[in-house]
Amino acid sequence: MPASASNPFAVIGETYSDWKDRLFGKPHPTVDAPAEGPIALQPEHATRIPIDKSTPEREFPKGKSGYRVIDLPAGVEHVAVRVQITALPRDGMFGHQVFKPYFYTLNDDDSVRDTIEIKPLHLDIRPFRRTRLLGCTTLDKVSRFAIATVPDVVGKSYESEVRDAIKAPTQSGFYYATDAVKVKLPWAATGELVLEITEESAAGKGC
Repeated sequence: MPASASNPFAVIGETYSDWKDRLFGKPHPTVDAPAEGPIALQPEHATRIPIDKSTPEREFPKGKSGYRVIDLPAGVEHVAVRVQITALPRDGMFGHQVFKPYFYTLNDDDSVRDTIEIKPLHLDIRPFRRTRLLGCTTLDKVSRFAIATVPDVVGKSYESEVRDAIKAPTQSGFYYATDAVKVKLPWAATGELVLEITEESAAGKGC
């Protein structure tokens, strides 16, 4: 029984680790999105999408933002969208930053139909891997949407709950250990995401 999109831990007994392994535990090869134009997603294919200073901007219901347009496969009515947000180094500053994504579903004339905030976002921080935020949402009867952010959040921060101490083996046989920490990542106007979709049999399934 899958967890719901609004509460990915709704399954009785499913922990965050269980949820993360179920949705993100078996990574597929990641391809880079085209630099310009709409991005066509296909099920079970992870796509890396940068949103940087060269990305076009437009006005959305929650403000002006850089954006990319995503096309979903024709004839697919229900999809789950798995979102990975990579923490990137801050230009000329200490630490890392992340992009806070919003999905704007689009009508045939590219006007905005609905605004979807990707939440909750969960911190995935492990030794020897890039820090990332993980989220999932479902879309029903949507053929196209835009990824953007909200100007008001830029400069504010994502703050994790206190993370437990981590121990992990190294290739040399020793263990890498960290103390429990609380992580704070500033929201930025630019960033990098990896999207992966799965076709679902009914509305609200897959997260």
